[in-house]
Amino acid sequence: MSIAHELPVTMEIPALWCPVEHRLHPEAEGADDRLFLWARKFDLIRSDAAADRFYNAGYGYFCAATYPRARRLDLMSEWNAYNWILDDLLDEGHADTTHEDRIRICREVLAQMPPDMNAPRPTSPLTAAAADLWERSARPMSVAWRKRYVAHYADWVGQSMLQHVPDEPRDAASLYTHLRRRRIHSGCELSFDLIETGNLSEVPEEITSVDAYEAVRASASDAICWTNDVYSIRKETARGSYDHLVPFLLDQQSTDWPGALASASAMIETATRDYLAACRDLRALRPLFGMPDEAWSRVEDSMNDLGLWIAGSLHWHRWSPRYSVVETTPDGRTPSYIEWHVA
Repeated sequence: MSIAHELPVTMEIPALWCPVEHRLHPEAEGADDRLFLWARKFDLIRSDAAADRFYNAGYGYFCAATYPRARRLDLMSEWNAYNWILDDLLDEGHADTTHEDRIRICREVLAQMPPDMNAPRPTSPLTAAAADLWERSARPMSVAWRKRYVAHYADWVGQSMLQHVPDEPRDAASLYTHLRRRRIHSGCELSFDLIETGNLSEVPEEITSVDAYEAVRASASDAICWTNDVYSIRKETARGSYDHLVPFLLDQQSTDWPGALASASAMIETATRDYLAACRDLRALRPLFGMPDEAWSRVEDSMNDLGLWIAGSLHWHRWSPRYSVVETTPDGRTPSYIEWHVA
């Protein structure tokens, strides 16, 4: 991808439309402190640079905003922080790893998430933390939920690996191809699955594979991951990564950065409106499923929780320094806060 312009020193993020009011979990206070202790316990945070970045990002606060109804907020925080650490290792630590290293890391992590709960013994901080999270998350859930989560997790880490395949040319993608890849790389699907174990309430299996329900999740995912793309421009471009929505639009539309941001903002609003329309469509189809009220209430909860995720994610992105404070590294080298957790 050829980027026509350098990123401006100052650039205003446009106001993004969201009709859902964000909420905070009642246990939001202290969430970051509890999360930091968990990360230290599993040796996921070692250096001062990593500790400062982890704590200041407010991952516990993020989950208090995106999972405001969760019965198990700390578990949600630990999963999301773990996934951010893994994502940073795969995405920003690629200068210090080979493609074979990244394949091995992903395979070892996925091995800790067997649907039959018969995982190998962990051999590193990264796998030990994964084993802890999987045991507490998957044990109360159905085998169907476990398989769904693992499939979404494999999609996510697989797409992360594809971004740094050595000597592999990436053809100029169409908008459709770019958005398909971005949706998978966002990790939203696995984050949505976590809503169910966080609430200890599964969406009925007969609904999870229905196109109308998948449309609700897909449109919510688009709104969320494109919002991330708007706020993460400086971090991604500082790492030489342009495989996100705003740089893509900048290149494809032959526009400038403000123009690309305006286009992305309009797409986020469209995706959010699509989410609302998809919810209405699914509700209109309820008579076809013949579900009792209790089962359908879980479907309604899921739709509402996705709306809260959209609102909570936007609220956190406006607040968190994760993307606004960027460490500059020479020659694309690995940032100081990336740590090696596989041994």
